[in-house]
Amino acid sequence: MKLEDVVEGRVYVDVNVFYMYLRSDPEHLDTLRSFFRRMVRGDITGYTAVLTMDELSYRLLLGRLRDASEGNPLDILRERGEDAVRTYAPEIETALRKLLRLPHLELAPVLPGDVPAMLRNVSAFGLLPRDALHVAVMARLDPDQIATDDRDFDRVPGTERHWLINEPESLFAGRQA
Repeated sequence: MKLEDVVEGRVYVDVNVFYMYLRSDPEHLDTLRSFFRRMVRGDITGYTAVLTMDELSYRLLLGRLRDASEGNPLDILRERGEDAVRTYAPEIETALRKLLRLPHLELAPVLPGDVPAMLRNVSAFGLLPRDALHVAVMARLDPDQIATDDRDFDRVPGTERHWLINEPESLFAGRQA
């Protein structure tokens, strides 16, 4: 289901949804704003994990470095890591604090019991470890929906993925035929 069609429910929010919102993807900003407005109203209860904030912080930093220079952001971090981080840390901190104040967004910890579940998810669904850990946290929190553009989550049975750009392969393949 498209992200714009999600009107209520318990939804796990993956990092790329927050990233596209904070990086102001102009093409999709109205849809993202609408999604988060429904969360603020309480129509949607959003869930995410502490690890999402870690990943989002890092991706925002890389995005700002990419915007500010012509070099590879990873090379810039290797060469001038401390200065680069200090330059953009206040901006990133402000953005994350605003997200964390959203009503009806619950930030969940990663617990030790999530690690064995992560390992099972890696094997069972062929997920990268970070995605497998998100699935473990989701299973513990019990939302059966995820807002993400990551098609890898389509391999997790019983999980309904809400996308912005990357529709499920099954829908895309059906139109190609």
